[in-house]
Amino acid sequence: MALTAPVSRTTIFTRDADRALGFYRDLLEMEVWIDTLIPNPGASAILGQPCESMRIIVLRADDTTIGNIGLAEVHGANPPLEDPTPATKVRFGEPCMVIRTDHLKALLPKLDAAGVHVISPPTKLELPLPEEVWEMFLRDPDGTMINLSHHGPW
Repeated sequence: MALTAPVSRTTIFTRDADRALGFYRDLLEMEVWIDTLIPNPGASAILGQPCESMRIIVLRADDTTIGNIGLAEVHGANPPLEDPTPATKVRFGEPCMVIRTDHLKALLPKLDAAGVHVISPPTKLELPLPEEVWEMFLRDPDGTMINLSHHGPW
């Protein structure tokens, strides 16, 4: 038996929370569940370095206990947060958020119109499952790799 519960949330440190909301809330149509500012001393304590505050946003699809996405925008970090080299290809050790959708076809024109960086277009996978599986990889505004996974007929 595991000593932990299923993953409840993946939090992405973002340069611009409003821009990230444009992706997760407006394009993927996730619901904002929490949007709050964490002042000090709490913000500096959980960041592990001095900062002024942190804006925390939690988005959900259907559940508040698992599968949520958090956005953390740090204000006034000292020293500033490191800016990783942007990646266009997949890298070893890089996490990828897998997000299920029944609406991949409907999302494609929205992603294209928003100029989202697509790593791979929707591809039908040959898996030992009774339903079709279509997947695509892309990056959010901060470079986080996202795998949109569609199960069922195209």
